[in-house]
Amino acid sequence: MKYLFLFILILFSINANSQEIRGIITDEASLPLEYVKVKLMRLDSTAVGGAFSDDKGKFVITDVKPGSYIIQISLPPFTIINKNVDFQKEMDLGIIVLKMDKTLELEGVIARGSLDALKAGIDKKIYTTQDDLVSQGGTVQDILNNIPSIEVDQDGNISLRGDANVIILIDGRPSALAMGDGSNLLSALPANSVERIEVVTNPSAKYDPDGTSGIINIVMKKNKLKGFNGMVSATAATGNQYEGNLALSYRNQKFNLYGNYSFNHREGYRNNFNDLVRSSGTVNEVTLMQRRTGDDLEEGNTGVLGFDYYFNDLKSFSLSGTVSSGIRERYGDLFTTQFDENGDTLDYWNRRSLDPERNLNFDINANYTQKFKEDKGEWSVNINRSSGTNRFEALYEQDNYWLGGTELDELTVLQRLTNFEETSNTTLQTDLSRIFAAIKARAEFGFKSIIRDQELAPRSETFDYGSQSYEEDTLANFDYTFHFEVHSLYAVFGQELGKFKYQGGLRAEYAVQAPNLISSNESYRKEYRNLFPSAHLKYEVAKKSELSLSYSRRINRPGGEQLNPFTSYADPFNLRSGNPFLDPESINSFDLGYSINRKKINFSTSTFHRRTNDVINRVKVFNPDNSSRVTYGNIDRSISTGMEFVIIWKPVKWLKTTFSANGNYIEYIEENPVNNWNNSGFNWNAKNATTIDFWKETASIQLNVAYNAPRVSPQGIVQRRGGIDLAFSKSFLNKNLMFVLRGSDLFDNIGFQLEFDRDDIIQESEFKWLTRRISLTVSYKFGKYEMKVKSPQGGGGGDE
Repeated sequence: MKYLFLFILILFSINANSQEIRGIITDEASLPLEYVKVKLMRLDSTAVGGAFSDDKGKFVITDVKPGSYIIQISLPPFTIINKNVDFQKEMDLGIIVLKMDKTLELEGVIARGSLDALKAGIDKKIYTTQDDLVSQGGTVQDILNNIPSIEVDQDGNISLRGDANVIILIDGRPSALAMGDGSNLLSALPANSVERIEVVTNPSAKYDPDGTSGIINIVMKKNKLKGFNGMVSATAATGNQYEGNLALSYRNQKFNLYGNYSFNHREGYRNNFNDLVRSSGTVNEVTLMQRRTGDDLEEGNTGVLGFDYYFNDLKSFSLSGTVSSGIRERYGDLFTTQFDENGDTLDYWNRRSLDPERNLNFDINANYTQKFKEDKGEWSVNINRSSGTNRFEALYEQDNYWLGGTELDELTVLQRLTNFEETSNTTLQTDLSRIFAAIKARAEFGFKSIIRDQELAPRSETFDYGSQSYEEDTLANFDYTFHFEVHSLYAVFGQELGKFKYQGGLRAEYAVQAPNLISSNESYRKEYRNLFPSAHLKYEVAKKSELSLSYSRRINRPGGEQLNPFTSYADPFNLRSGNPFLDPESINSFDLGYSINRKKINFSTSTFHRRTNDVINRVKVFNPDNSSRVTYGNIDRSISTGMEFVIIWKPVKWLKTTFSANGNYIEYIEENPVNNWNNSGFNWNAKNATTIDFWKETASIQLNVAYNAPRVSPQGIVQRRGGIDLAFSKSFLNKNLMFVLRGSDLFDNIGFQLEFDRDDIIQESEFKWLTRRISLTVSYKFGKYEMKVKSPQGGGGGDE
């Protein structure tokens, strides 16, 4: 018994002398900072313990024995703090304030603990998505529609500041997942798989110069917590919509393994109503009326698997892979009627179509990063390979009832069309950054090569009743390849001089664009050698108030969809195809901005001016039989001047509202009088998102409202109608279990309208799809939130 008593006494003695160090970490606006690394070290810099701060900025280091220590507190882009402490018993360090490292800020970094969105660094804005309730149970497209200055149209095409020529990146890289028909993937990826959206409206020379209006980078989630962690979520919505997501990760000092699987099933409808009047003087020669109604099914599966290996605090290697498969099936009836000038029926027919589409995409990425000591920069190498296939099949059945005013009784016309497309994308990139703390400067250098290939082979057949078999026709039979490559070098230098910051850069590139219509032996190879300068200036007018001015020269190369000559024949009177002979745009972009960051309000505004040559835009060409083709063409130039502003206001702890608006006056100038593509006008839109927290911060209500004014195009007016979304969330079990009830487009208003008025032709079209849904999302987070770090051997290892 005496030995047992002695053993208990020793344990008690150990526990009495092994206690905790705690504290709270905030930024300069007194907002808590999450995931701050707190390392406990002996005086010889040997790590003996540590912790990460939670969502309230709190941290606790346990099992601390009496002695002298160094506590290192770090979270890029904030300045590292080293505190010497003489620990004897339980210690509370109180509130520790991290200040922004102005030198690192030149690069552009993530601002954590902010309201919702901050202008981070000198050339981009970052929008976190974790508090966007109305996107819960939705897709990446839903998230983008809620971001200031971004719009998504009825086909999933994305525009920034009213310009659809924007580059979409995933985790900072071009990918087969986001090129070609990338809208299918973005409509299948669940919203809760996204960590943040980065918007770069005037990129520096470090970034690819593609995109008239800039770059949108979709950053996916990757768990950074210690131990085993996971999250599972499921969504059910009206209109037969179902979604599921499972994310798992395991992390220790040296290794991080993570995986994610998501499933999306969504049914709906897509209706199109089209009226066209063709006149000669004051007489209507013909009137065309079309009514299309049909079902629309989308389904997607996405899997991600990756790992990070940390050789030590400075060296790491990452490898990740993504697989995505999707289907889309559309079925519908298209009734078409032609009337003569007296209103009598000339032609009347119905065309039924079934066009299933299947895609499969693979993406693999490897990265090696070497950080320099004392946060003086880093060197990284990144290799990405992605590939994708798309199989399109269409079955058409057409019944003709009237032709030329005569009633018909004919056999049904049967046609089928298939198209198989393959795409591949290889990217090799290396970047070097160096910080010169003594002069508060940063230098960056890099090299990048992108090689992209595309192949497609459509085939068309018509059923022959005589032979009772399908025979090849001339509707769409050709072979097409597209090769693109670009090789570039860049250098960027930035420095802080008191209240003044500047950054300048230059990118040089050699590019090849080679479309090839193999069937007709037509090729159109083009080579480009270009220089792309950029310049950014910032001046601190007052504390947390900055004035900025930037310039960049950019290029917009036509994308796969714009170059793809494959023609959709679902509606023979409204054909759609690409143009393999497009030229790239060249753009000079200017931006003047002002921002104010306060504890309760965050305000930023920008005035921008763009001058573009060889503008790539959708154009509609009419044929004598009143059919039309929507394709792409080069317009001589455009001039656009506009303004945007974003206000994020949090007057009290439980209320937060974000209001944004942008507008611009644009002029399209076409010197060829045959095309008649001249037009001008003012475009604008506005959004508001308001969130109210209550029930001891375990419940929230969020209301989103959007309005898009009619937008000027080279040939008329287009408008995407906005909607009103409402969501309610309630969390339980320390916010690990969450329920979100969401109503999207409550008044069923979202749709798309087009008005065309050129050369004695007036056409009005309206598109409507299923947008009003009620959904319920349930998510649960689980795992071991382990923050203690042990390194008995001293030295190596460490937390990221």
